[in-house]
Amino acid sequence: MSNQALNHNRERLIAIDGLINFRDLGGYHAYDGQTVNWGMVYRSAQLDRLTEDGVKALAALDIKAVIDLRFGDETSKYPTVIAAVPNAEILAWADEAQVDTQSQSDAIKRSWRDSLETNDPRKVREAMRVNYPKKLYSHQAIYRQMLLRLAKGKTPLVFHCAAGKDRTGVAAALILSLLGVDDEQIVEDYLVTQQVTHSLMDAWHAGGVTDAEDYQDFQRSLACYSRELVQPVFDADESYIRTLLDYVSSTYKSFEHYARQVLEVDVDTLKSLRANLLQG
Repeated sequence: MSNQALNHNRERLIAIDGLINFRDLGGYHAYDGQTVNWGMVYRSAQLDRLTEDGVKALAALDIKAVIDLRFGDETSKYPTVIAAVPNAEILAWADEAQVDTQSQSDAIKRSWRDSLETNDPRKVREAMRVNYPKKLYSHQAIYRQMLLRLAKGKTPLVFHCAAGKDRTGVAAALILSLLGVDDEQIVEDYLVTQQVTHSLMDAWHAGGVTDAEDYQDFQRSLACYSRELVQPVFDADESYIRTLLDYVSSTYKSFEHYARQVLEVDVDTLKSLRANLLQG
């Protein structure tokens, strides 16, 4: 990796004690020579394990909206630390989903967890890869609300899932593409996760990621599988995000067409979104 890329990532990453993968979406090149504003939109892993110092650091960003992309059981087990976002409106996937939320979340989880039973890492990786376009529909209601708040200037805003990788990766691709950021920069942003979290797999497989009982239950449920088999679940694999981008291109031609057709976001909303988040 070049020094330029490393410097770019250091600017983007924000160290907050108790959080992983917290970073700013600013700085990418967008429409007409403009760039995405810094300090307006953040992506993250879940906001449940902040230390006292972490709470102060996140609160200092004065977040106005939190978009929680996790399923209902995740949100209830690992709730956001409200003291870190005291002035924020919090929107959760389960609040916005328009179908039987438990059935839908169970189906999505099974799609990759069942692949573990094949004992074939290639099939696990394939299950992860093909899941990416599905998030455009399982999360369409919460993605719509996220865009509406950005268009209304409800910023700074942070969106997150559990690890800030998959559901969050799709959301980041959506926002950046609507701002005119090209696919290569979207892939670059996605792959920062791999740089940030590559060492977590070692710690997790050694049983050292957490001492919380409910987290340990999750560790134990996967620890019976080999590292090689579960690695694709933890990876931010370039093929995952490129599958999403290719799907959007072939099915809708662009994220803008997806946003207008599926999310029912109108042209004026998209104009407001760009006006709020871009600078020339």
